[in-house]
Amino acid sequence: MGNYNVGDMIRLSRIANGMTQEELSEGVCSVETLSRIENGKHKVKSDTYRQLMEKMYQITEKNYAVCVSRDMELIQEREYFEDAMAKHDFEKADFYMEQMKKLVGKDASTQRYIRRESTFLDYYMQRITAEQLVEALEELAEEVVPQYKKFLDSDVIYPFREQEITLLKRLAVAYGRIDEYPKSIKICEMLLRSLREGYMAEWEIEELSIAANLSKYYGAVGNYRYSMELCEYILPKVRKYANAPIMTFVLGEMAWNMNEMIESGMEGEEKAEYCRKKYKQAYFVSAAASGELDKKVFSDLYETMFGEKIE
Repeated sequence: MGNYNVGDMIRLSRIANGMTQEELSEGVCSVETLSRIENGKHKVKSDTYRQLMEKMYQITEKNYAVCVSRDMELIQEREYFEDAMAKHDFEKADFYMEQMKKLVGKDASTQRYIRRESTFLDYYMQRITAEQLVEALEELAEEVVPQYKKFLDSDVIYPFREQEITLLKRLAVAYGRIDEYPKSIKICEMLLRSLREGYMAEWEIEELSIAANLSKYYGAVGNYRYSMELCEYILPKVRKYANAPIMTFVLGEMAWNMNEMIESGMEGEEKAEYCRKKYKQAYFVSAAASGELDKKVFSDLYETMFGEKIE
């Protein structure tokens, strides 16, 4: 429970489930104790936490900790896998995934992690279609966080936990792969509403990737100006946390959106210099961070758009 404000988690979960303090505390603790827990004035015992969350049909095993076993080999293979995925080296990632599958035990959270990540890897390896990716992730979401759909169009805040957020981010990306951007937008906006309640430690870091993806989805449906607003909101935070991959992504989105506005007549040709500047920035950030794939992408884009090499 170290990554969350437990009192906020219980309070937000209770409200999202439409329960009163009297209903939730019955048979577990006094109403007064629950009130103090929710307000951060009473340290909750692990057994009390489990009982309260189970009354709200919440999974409690170590808050969805991944690779919770003491098997350091499994944890190391996971690190190798995630590094390979980040570098888009899917052949290598496939090797490490097979190693993890051999090592994984009975821990339910780790098994869900394997299912989620292997599904995405299967898509990148072209073993499944985008439609099959969506279907598989929706099936997993039905097991892990079945209530998410009722909060898509609701002002009620549900406190999604780290692994739930990761799964739903993956699902939003999957919907984008089949051009169902409105669904991607709804999922991302729901997650942002949740995170901004501040119940998770360092929630602003988690916010960055979601808001960056959201800017892409808004651009994809033609709302270029709002996409740009999101990018302007994200950029200072990305600099604060020195997150080069997201900074590169955001700079590229800013250039892409401006180019779309120029081509649609929303902006004049003089704004082409803005695109040139942002693509250059994205290229040099990629180069500094040793992001060879992104570096090549922006180099090729720049040469195609402006008819010259970027450096």
